[in-house]
Amino acid sequence: MADPVDIKTETPELTPEVKEEKAIDLDRIHIKNIPTFIGFKQFKKVLEKILGDVKSKKVRHMSDYAYVTFETPEDAQKAINLVDGYDYKKFILSAQLAATEVKSFRPANPENTEPAQQKTARESVTPLAEMEYGKQLELKQQNSVGVVEKLYRQLIQNKVAHLGKQTQFRDRVLREILPAPKTAGYRNKCEFTIGHDLNGEICVGFVGGRFSKNQHFVIPPVDVDIVSTQMMAIVGDVHEFVKESALEPFNEFDRKGFWRMLTIREFGGDVMLIFTVFPLEDGVERMEEIQKKIETRFLDFETFKEKKYRVCSIYWQQMVHISDTPNFKLIGGTPYIYESLLDCRFRVSPPAFFQTNSQAAAVLYSTIGEHCGLSEKKTNEDVPVETDASEKAPEAPAAPSEPIPDDPSDAPPAKIPRIEPEPTAADEAPAPEDPGTILLDICCGTGTIGQCLLKNIQKSQKVCCIGIEMIAEAVEDAKQNAKQNKMETCCKYIAGKAEDTFRSMRYHLPNGFDLRKSRVVGVLDPPRAGMHEKVILACREMETMRRLIFVSCEPNAAISNIVNLCRPSSRKYTGDAFSVTRVQPVDMFPQTNHMEWIIQLDR
Repeated sequence: MADPVDIKTETPELTPEVKEEKAIDLDRIHIKNIPTFIGFKQFKKVLEKILGDVKSKKVRHMSDYAYVTFETPEDAQKAINLVDGYDYKKFILSAQLAATEVKSFRPANPENTEPAQQKTARESVTPLAEMEYGKQLELKQQNSVGVVEKLYRQLIQNKVAHLGKQTQFRDRVLREILPAPKTAGYRNKCEFTIGHDLNGEICVGFVGGRFSKNQHFVIPPVDVDIVSTQMMAIVGDVHEFVKESALEPFNEFDRKGFWRMLTIREFGGDVMLIFTVFPLEDGVERMEEIQKKIETRFLDFETFKEKKYRVCSIYWQQMVHISDTPNFKLIGGTPYIYESLLDCRFRVSPPAFFQTNSQAAAVLYSTIGEHCGLSEKKTNEDVPVETDASEKAPEAPAAPSEPIPDDPSDAPPAKIPRIEPEPTAADEAPAPEDPGTILLDICCGTGTIGQCLLKNIQKSQKVCCIGIEMIAEAVEDAKQNAKQNKMETCCKYIAGKAEDTFRSMRYHLPNGFDLRKSRVVGVLDPPRAGMHEKVILACREMETMRRLIFVSCEPNAAISNIVNLCRPSSRKYTGDAFSVTRVQPVDMFPQTNHMEWIIQLDR
């Protein structure tokens, strides 16, 4: 390997004319001829093996080529020497310094014509806002029909039997979409990007450009009905504060600037602000000064009278890269905010997931409870007892048509009283103990689903909930919520991956429950992209889980998971297959194209 100093001096010095024609990044390399059969994770492992002690800063892998950024130009040159000509499974990799990408805040205009009219925030964020709500529901029902038919085709391709014809399957499983109780101002969480608009002015709003096209600009959040008036008042004040700070918004392309994002979580009178920033070069003292100004300005009790908003919690988060682990620092107010739902009260911390439409979440959770078979038991008076005609008791005899004779000898013989047999030991044996129902709440977040479902039946039915969640802060919220809702004895929560937790779950069950004997009903509410295949395999392997309720906010993305739950058993997909028995759409996101699906699977 050549000396790093020699490598640096061998780099061709570009004249101003050449730089203008084709500039290069001295700390970034372009790798070509990568085999397309390897994914991002595998490529990173291969790259780490090739580079050894040379550490990369950022990797962008696109099929058969990649861009890799390093801390210094010297590291980039070392990497070129190591990667260029490397033989990986008969693919010879090539590496060179990468050409500088040309970035623009404005949309590309290759034909040199007038720029296309940029969409407003209303058009971008709420594309169905101009449509009557009834028509929105019709459109989403039609979209659900299309996705169900797509699911059917994929089930057929994977040799799932007993589906019937496509129309039969669709009509059998798909239900009418349930409307949202509230269609405007319903968002309880919004993330606003802090950047520049098309005119280069500071703006707090929604992203309007695409990074893939080297564009990034922010659209003002004007006339977006799903955002509350209180949120809009906060956005306006934050906009003024950012301008007054004299600190520039962060530029993702240049990796310079300070302000990144404002997150607002609003639950009635409880409002939390989260300011996300890029670290300043001049250190901690400057940022502490800004934090103090934020606390003084936004936690002022006079804001409600003067500015029409009230904030009770403010957090601070530094973020160098989007993929960084979230880190939240409380800089003022209360550490948590609270929301009430279906007779339960929930504590919410900054990173915890909570449905963004609280009123529609009540509809969603109630419907999930019905699908799980977990609803309040009716009394005997409410439930009519139907008996078979052959088992009905005989009617009382009719009154005699002739008078009773005076002579007792003429009277019919008296009935002999029936002698009941003595009870046997079998009769005296107690009824077998109810094994109970275990609700397995996978991706439980703050425990909302399990606690809402069990709140009103925990005393009348033998039930318990085991919640699993990867975010430790959310698990702590769930535990505190269970305690506050007086459900800590029947609701247990575990931090970890679902596929790992399944193996040790028996140690977390309350007394009287057994995974081998109790009825197990699963509720799986994964992120938008769906659930990892390991979790799907673990669900199939749990034999006592006879019903699984899969909740998806992106039905198209859920198809792969559903197919893998239903495909025939094999060496990889062990356990009995599930069957799709019901699909219930719920409109959680009025004025947008999105909706939630509740998919009931049984076996």
